[in-house]
Amino acid sequence: MIHVVSPTRPVGHPDRTLDCEEALEKAVHALDTDETLSERDIEAKLIEGGLAAGWTRKELGTAIADLRRNAAVQMQRQAE
Repeated sequence: MIHVVSPTRPVGHPDRTLDCEEALEKAVHALDTDETLSERDIEAKLIEGGLAAGWTRKELGTAIADLRRNAAVQMQRQAE
């Protein structure tokens, strides 16, 4: 299982969603680059690790969607 940092703020705190996104981003960067994983495999590992760390499924879904959107924007900027 991938390690995801646990939340430090209570559920409902306005910055908790951003904290979750940052925790998942760190986890993605810590993935073993020698292992070939599909996007679906990575998402499953993030959800599994995130739930074990104490994030809610809704927070994880939102954070993963935000990370995808950020990656798409970054790729678009690099292509320009």
